[in-house]
Amino acid sequence: MKASIVSLTCCAGCVSSLLNAGNAFLEILSQDLEIIYSPTFIDLKEVPDVDLAIVEGGVRTEEDEKIIREVRAKCRILVALGICATHGGITSLGNVSSVRRLLEKEYLMFQSFRLPKIKDLMYPICNFVDVDYYIPGCPPMPLLIVHGLKSILSGKPIIRHQSVVCTECNRKIVASKLDKLYGVYEKEADPNLCLVSQGFVCLGSLTRDGCGAPCPRVGFTCFGCRGPADSLLYRSRDLYSFLIKVISKRTGIAEEKVKKELYSNPFVFHTFIFSKFARFKSRERIV
Repeated sequence: MKASIVSLTCCAGCVSSLLNAGNAFLEILSQDLEIIYSPTFIDLKEVPDVDLAIVEGGVRTEEDEKIIREVRAKCRILVALGICATHGGITSLGNVSSVRRLLEKEYLMFQSFRLPKIKDLMYPICNFVDVDYYIPGCPPMPLLIVHGLKSILSGKPIIRHQSVVCTECNRKIVASKLDKLYGVYEKEADPNLCLVSQGFVCLGSLTRDGCGAPCPRVGFTCFGCRGPADSLLYRSRDLYSFLIKVISKRTGIAEEKVKKELYSNPFVFHTFIFSKFARFKSRERIV
């Protein structure tokens, strides 16, 4: 199967994660997959016709939109790799500001070279083309990518992760009696207890599993880079209210106080889960 790897507006971390799969990725290359286009690895300008296109990054410029439409037209299967491609990603934090505020006039023009026009928001690629499969993450774990690609290449149903990160976390959930929430650097966390039970804003109760909970296992709060779990994809579910109830139940802090503290610093918990694009995905296509 011939494949292309395409990078839009991104940090290239998702392709790096794929390479970090090491021998597991090499096994796919030796048996099933031939990469014939990737600006990261191959000096080829024209996007070729392929069976499988793997796309990292979101659509922030008009050039991004042009590329993704061409890629979709020239592939049979399109896989959105990473949270930027599937949900808009960390770059979509810029969506809270106007383009004028983000960029001064001198950044739009550089000598005689015209940069691609900035779009009003940072978009996931599914806003412009049909996506066959989504592999969210920032970046997705290497073996998660490999297992997803193996299923796609073999024609077998993809192994879907439908629960939440809490199910993969080794910390014990307890009901506490606290009077405030804490930032991750404000106090040392007990290595055995749930981070939310200790007053930290961890999004593991909202976020799709499949990553193995690496962040909370080492004492850092989950910030939702796998996107919402299946149970939270319904439009009728209010993610803010759900999170507030979880935190209140585990900490003993009144819901109104939790709400006030969360809203006072939205950037801590808005990166992925609460993106305006986060929930409008076909559940059956998310790895």
